[in-house]
Amino acid sequence: TFNQVTRILNFLNISLIKVNFMSMRSLIQITLFIGLITQPVFACKLWAVCVKSGHTFPTISETEKTIIQNELTSFYHQSEAMLDGWALLGYNYSSTDSIVPIQRSEFPATADSTLYWNSVAALINEESTFIGMGHLRVASSGSNSIPNPHPWMFYANGLSYSLIHNGTVSKDVLYNLITENGTDLSWLDQHEPQTFGGGGWRDDGWGNVVDSELILLYIMQHINQTGNVVSGLQAALITILSEGVIAAQLNIIFSDGENLYVFGGLNGLSIADSEEHVAVMTQPASNDQLQWQGIEHQELVVINNEGISRYPDFVSTGSDDPSTSHPTQFKMHPAYPNPFNGSISFILDGVTTDPIDIFIYSIMGRQVDQFALDGSHRGNKKFSWHPVGHFPTGTYIIQASTKNLIETQKILFIK
Repeated sequence: TFNQVTRILNFLNISLIKVNFMSMRSLIQITLFIGLITQPVFACKLWAVCVKSGHTFPTISETEKTIIQNELTSFYHQSEAMLDGWALLGYNYSSTDSIVPIQRSEFPATADSTLYWNSVAALINEESTFIGMGHLRVASSGSNSIPNPHPWMFYANGLSYSLIHNGTVSKDVLYNLITENGTDLSWLDQHEPQTFGGGGWRDDGWGNVVDSELILLYIMQHINQTGNVVSGLQAALITILSEGVIAAQLNIIFSDGENLYVFGGLNGLSIADSEEHVAVMTQPASNDQLQWQGIEHQELVVINNEGISRYPDFVSTGSDDPSTSHPTQFKMHPAYPNPFNGSISFILDGVTTDPIDIFIYSIMGRQVDQFALDGSHRGNKKFSWHPVGHFPTGTYIIQASTKNLIETQKILFIK
């Protein structure tokens, strides 16, 4: 936008008055230069980390801490050109409700270094923190003279949802999707977009509303309707893309406090899998020890303390494309009671159109029972297993599997 170009020119100490007196050739050269620097180099930067099972930030090895510190140092230097501030957020095991960012700033971290590094220390030294998220902002929508409003937060059912975004999406398109072309404003009335003191969102304040918050509100509207994060994300992203928005403008990291959901255009975000953590960055650290891999076009990557799950071609705007069916994703919650001496129950949480096979194995790997569930599983469902016949006291393994995924856990049977 013109405002972005003006601010970048000022940042580079290039006067617009001087530009008016340049030769046409020089003007073309500077225009091409501006076109180049307003591409990803001057787009918002995202960072996120999830440490793996059994760890929190303080308990990972010194080597892993150094790697994360390098990522945040690179993030710090990238902020020099991010004129609209930075923010950091942490999720911890001790609380899931009403999580708020550690810090929001309206200045580049390089101009705010003490506050930035104190916030980094607060993030990585908190004893129960296992997810970190960061955002560097160059405003392309809404108010820009405010502390960085990313990560955007949404609170529901005791959980703190968040979103950080790189790209620009038409607010009018998002408004029409959320309100069904202006016929139903109830969701926005219940969850009013922020205007940062600029007045009501229905009136003059609309100019201060940021597109990224509307993206979060639309995603949460679909999660509320479907009762499932993955299917809600899929439905929301499909409809946004069907309006002509390209995935390169929808590079997002979304979290429900347990998982990181990464989506975007080809190489819009990059992921590295380390021994004790998984990292996501828009612009990976150049001096890092990790092997970074860019995401595929319209790919969803789900990251949690168990590792990484990838869903290529997560969305499609073609009505007859088979990839529009729900992806396979499920999680087996801890079985209970455990130990048990009668029957044991477990909950599968997720969505799949594939049949789910349940296998029971002895600790020696011998299959002792099997049953199947239909292929229309969505949301939370409870299942039980009751040993029939001669089952000796001991440890057994429950395995739930589809053609793509396997979940296992140990159970203890006591006669």
